Amino acid sequence: MAAPKRRNPNSSSAGKMLSRYIRMIAEEETEFVKDDDGVDKMATKAEAMARNMWKIALGWTEYATAGDGGPPIETVHPPDLKMMQLLYDRMEGRAQTAAEDDSFRPSTAQKITEQGQRRIAQAGELANG
Repeated sequence: MAAPKRRNPNSSSAGKMLSRYIRMIAEEETEFVKDDDGVDKMATKAEAMARNMWKIALGWTEYATAGDGGPPIETVHPPDLKMMQLLYDRMEGRAQTAAEDDSFRPSTAQKITEQGQRRIAQAGELANG
């Protein structure tokens, strides 16, 4: 039987320190956001980020003026389904980490197949032993 892998004790404390500093910075009131009346107000970085997440999830229209004084250029950004899913999961209490990606997460079929293979291997060991 192989020995269990040892974790670097410093990596855990470094991760905790990083998380603590990220939370501290998120609470800084340094960002401008529009309130309900359209007036700029100071907000925390966390609030500004949450507002941007909602904007991306719901989609928005961007207007830019041409340098020659021509008509404004309209760019439509459609709603982002992945951001909608992330926000919905957060509202439901299912927090997803930033590292999670569908390409890295096994599908349900893969999980069932892996579990079945483990059970077959275990059954084979019982029969041989």
